[in-house]
Amino acid sequence: MKAHRTIKNAFRALRRNPMRAMLTTLGIVIGVAAVIAMMEIGKGSSEALKKTIESMGANNIMIFPGSAASGGVTFGGGSTMTLKPQDYEAIVRECSAVKYAAPIVRARTQVIYGGRNWIPANIYGTTPSFLDVRDWELSEGESFSDRDVVNASKVCILGQTLVRELFLGESPVGKELRIKNVTFRVIGVLSAKGDGMNN
Repeated sequence: MKAHRTIKNAFRALRRNPMRAMLTTLGIVIGVAAVIAMMEIGKGSSEALKKTIESMGANNIMIFPGSAASGGVTFGGGSTMTLKPQDYEAIVRECSAVKYAAPIVRARTQVIYGGRNWIPANIYGTTPSFLDVRDWELSEGESFSDRDVVNASKVCILGQTLVRELFLGESPVGKELRIKNVTFRVIGVLSAKGDGMNN
């Protein structure tokens, strides 16, 4: 009986002040919708950030060579060659927790194709396993092989930025470009990955 009386009084109050009841209901709906929207936006942003971090290699460990010093001045990491190919081979052979390993040599210089040129953030000399380490896929063409590495074949794979800047979006596969006056044949194109990572 008490519940019945309460419901009856509530409906009577609603009929007496319909505008107030409507505005109260609207406020509740907007408030709940705003909370749900913020939760979903936060969840979506979190997932997007997580995927971006994973794409950059959340489970990667990068080992850099040591630094050289002269007259009390340190030249920074990588200024001296303290790592050798044997170190890479030892890691692959002795570290069972390491799934993939790839040695890299980095450079930063001008890349030229026809009358256009571009200086990418980094140019890597590496092995085919680098694509596995960075979880990178090709959008076009094919990857280089261990035989290409052993034979020092003049082949390369380009990132999306170079394709856009040098080839104006056209397929570069099969074409030749120059790096430090050395001619390389393009055999593949990397898929887009992150922001500015794919130079």
